Amino acid sequence: MPTDSLTTRVIDHVFDHIRLNGLTSGETLPSEMRTSTDLKISRGIVREAFRSLEVAGIIEKGNGRSPKVGELNNSFLTHLMLHALSTSQVSMKQVLEIRTLLEVHAAQMAAKRRTKSDIARLRAAVSGMKKAAGTPDVFVAHDLEFHAVIDGATGNPLVDMMCGAMHECMQQTMRVGIVNRRAKADILKVVETHHQIVDAVEEGNSQRAGVLMRKHFEEAKKSIARSGVE
Repeated sequence: MPTDSLTTRVIDHVFDHIRLNGLTSGETLPSEMRTSTDLKISRGIVREAFRSLEVAGIIEKGNGRSPKVGELNNSFLTHLMLHALSTSQVSMKQVLEIRTLLEVHAAQMAAKRRTKSDIARLRAAVSGMKKAAGTPDVFVAHDLEFHAVIDGATGNPLVDMMCGAMHECMQQTMRVGIVNRRAKADILKVVETHHQIVDAVEEGNSQRAGVLMRKHFEEAKKSIARSGVE
């Protein structure tokens, strides 16, 4: 049997083991040796399959420890999106279109589910953005923190994961968008929009939170378009 087919067989076996045994993140999986014995497949091929699963975040491995079921994270999705962008299979405009849909919905959900801690973190991020109006890299870091808190406040790990992957991909583009707003007054308008979003989220006004988030992204699209980024 071809090596690729054997590797796929091991991967399918691990997925089946997790599903059939109802395992959750952090729970122990059979070792490479045990899997090799059970499937009668060489240890080298099993190791290759486990390495692929580890890269994808499906399992976690440590030196000398049995593999465990991986915890949901955006690492693999981030690499996949960066690959798609760097090879021109998708454009930054297309990523921004999807991010807009998700972030608008996230703002609406956050308005219904936010905690006092979320609001405090959002206000701290907006304050940081205002202080860093003349420092694009620092400004973007606070902006990313703002959106990460919004995404986390939804209580939906898929929103958090997908938006988080797009944040990683768009850092440079976000910086370009800020640099393109040359006047400090333009940057402070961005800060004010974020401030208004926090107010709407704190008030539990999901409709207004969504409208303001959409306004924010429409303005961001225009700024990025002026820079020539596609």
